[in-house]
Amino acid sequence: MKTINKISILVLGLAALTATSCSDKAFDKYPTDSMQMETYVKNDTEALNILYDAYYYLRSISSSIITINGVGTDEAYNGKRNNGVDAIALNECTWDATFGISSSVWSNSYYMINRCNTVTDHDADLKDKSLVAEAKFLRAYAYFNLVRLFGPCPLTTSVIGNYQDLYNYSRESVDNIYQQIESDLAAAISGLPESRTAAAEQGRATKIAAWTLLGEVQMTRGNYSAAKTTLENVINYANANPSKLGLEEHVARIYDSTNPNGKEIIFAAQFNNGATVVANGFMSSCYINGGMPGTQPIYTFPDGTKFTITIGGGGGGLLMTWELWNKLRENPEDERLTKLVYSGTYDTQAVDTASDEVTVYTDPATGGTHANIPNTLKYFDFQNQGLSTCRSSCDNIIYRYGGVLLMYAECLNETGGDALKYINMIRTRAGIDEISVSGKDAVKQALEDESFRELCFEGHRWFDLLRNKRLKAVMTAHFNHRTPGLSPLHQGSDNGMVVADDKATSGTPSVWRYNDDVLFPIPYDQIQLTDWDQNPGY
Repeated sequence: MKTINKISILVLGLAALTATSCSDKAFDKYPTDSMQMETYVKNDTEALNILYDAYYYLRSISSSIITINGVGTDEAYNGKRNNGVDAIALNECTWDATFGISSSVWSNSYYMINRCNTVTDHDADLKDKSLVAEAKFLRAYAYFNLVRLFGPCPLTTSVIGNYQDLYNYSRESVDNIYQQIESDLAAAISGLPESRTAAAEQGRATKIAAWTLLGEVQMTRGNYSAAKTTLENVINYANANPSKLGLEEHVARIYDSTNPNGKEIIFAAQFNNGATVVANGFMSSCYINGGMPGTQPIYTFPDGTKFTITIGGGGGGLLMTWELWNKLRENPEDERLTKLVYSGTYDTQAVDTASDEVTVYTDPATGGTHANIPNTLKYFDFQNQGLSTCRSSCDNIIYRYGGVLLMYAECLNETGGDALKYINMIRTRAGIDEISVSGKDAVKQALEDESFRELCFEGHRWFDLLRNKRLKAVMTAHFNHRTPGLSPLHQGSDNGMVVADDKATSGTPSVWRYNDDVLFPIPYDQIQLTDWDQNPGY
């Protein structure tokens, strides 16, 4: 009897339908044996298993998207001492055609797409048509990331059964890809439930998630009027169902690992710290690696209790820039600063000087001053107290209601409406004063700043700046910003600038090489196996 085998010629090919699972969450369920071709996806249970496997790839895709949107902008940096070559290149705008992070998005997205196609191809065999709608939602999500990062891409909506067919695929136009995305989302909106109440279904796609994704697609295409109408469906649902969807009272509750799929969460990649662990590596990434002394706790509670995990296990791959930290520090009472940032760690290997933008720890033994290093707590699992290594079950949030309000504010500012009302809803929840500015450009800047504070480390900064044609300007300013008082080690990590010492007032900056239509390179192996043209600049 025939079984499905993995074709490794191109990532568009068939991939094995089984995946190693190590979590108790629903998305780690998978067929325990290779399905036989004769009975493959002939009922709802088998289709659902394939969808679980599609969700499995959501973790990797969303993690790469968060890294690109963070380390690739003024939001985050890589600490370099982890030897993360791709992340360092992303941080300093030196990536090339062999760039691995975007290649990971490419491969995992097509793995997800092929699983979704498996389900949609068997529409006639399924009683529960919402499974087809769910597959189309996930397929739309995958293509949306691909088209924004790479531009024209191969477009397939059916399973590739013959590997020889792979060579017949070309890069489809951006317009055609977006047409498919919007068609898939129309089907998802029609066929998905508004919410998931059963415990076993928590975290799976909903109509609300499909509306949100479609709204961002329309914004990216410049159709703000349509996006405004689409997002109003989400806001109207929240107003009518405040217990199911809305802003959490306090920002820290959004990221609390004991509150997974809370009322603010619309769609997220799920992680777990149960009997078997699929932990979120970002908890470790958000702390410096190689810092001294390595015995420092990664967090100290207000009462002086030290966390049992030390910075010796820090990954240093998603550290907060001083620019973002100082943007949050503009309002000292902002809960996004007081509850979601920790700056109690330092590194005695670097000597820094206190300034308006840098606070320092003074070593009582040597008198040396060392910069306090800000870290986001969005992936910090406080339930890890008592452990020696990070096992964060905090999820990768893809969409949440706070983000929808800021998206809607952008639509209002573009079409003529009261955008400040929705910006101020976010500020009020954060515990800071409302703002009052006038003029489209001023509101647009206020919205950019608020999104920077609100949605940092959630995978939006790169895409938001690109959509508004602000990426080049923001990144040029970031690369040229000398944070006064930082040592050469910390300044070089933060934005790649080379400075003589902590007293230097200027340095040699990195160079931003791209315009606001930047695309990442098509993966090197794909170019070698096809006659496709590479994207410009590579």
